[in-house]
Amino acid sequence: MDLHLTRRQEMHPILRLTTALEYEYRAAIGLARHGHTSGVRLGVSLDGQRRQGRLHWREAPPGADLQLDFHRVTEDAAEAVAMALVHVGRGWTILRKLQRRERGDWLLVDSDQNRIAMEVSGVDGIDTGQRLLKQKMQQVRQSRTRGSKVACVVELAPPRARLQTA
Repeated sequence: MDLHLTRRQEMHPILRLTTALEYEYRAAIGLARHGHTSGVRLGVSLDGQRRQGRLHWREAPPGADLQLDFHRVTEDAAEAVAMALVHVGRGWTILRKLQRRERGDWLLVDSDQNRIAMEVSGVDGIDTGQRLLKQKMQQVRQSRTRGSKVACVVELAPPRARLQTA
C-alpha cells in the first residue's frame, strides 16, 4: 500500500490546493524529526488487519520547523497521513471539516455516499497500549453526525497508522 501525500488533492478533490500543500509540508517536517525520508516503510492497521506500506512526500528544507509549533506539526502530519490512508485503504473522500462541537475532525463519504465521521490524532512517538486510539474512538462515538464512525492515530516515530471503526 503506497500513500503519496503529494496526491492528496487528487484523492480529495474538495480539499483546496493550499490546504493540501500545507498538510504535506507539515507531515514532511514531522517525519523528518525522526530521520525519515520519502519512501519510508509505514506500518498500517485497518480495523486490526495489519499491512505494510510506503509513505511518500516532498522533503521540507532544513530549518523549516523553526517557524511552526511542534504539537501543531504533529497533529497536521497525522491528518495528512490519515487522509491518504482512508482514500487508499477504503476509497473514502473528504466531504467537509467537522467543527469542534461535532466531535470529530472530518466528514468523509464512501463510493455509495455513506457518511463516515473520522477523528484523527497524532503522537510524535508511540501510542503505548493504543491508549490514544481508544480515547479517540470514544470521542468519535459521541459524534452527532449520522453514519459510521472511525478513529485514526498516526505515530511519527515508527511510523505507523491505525484506523479503527468505533
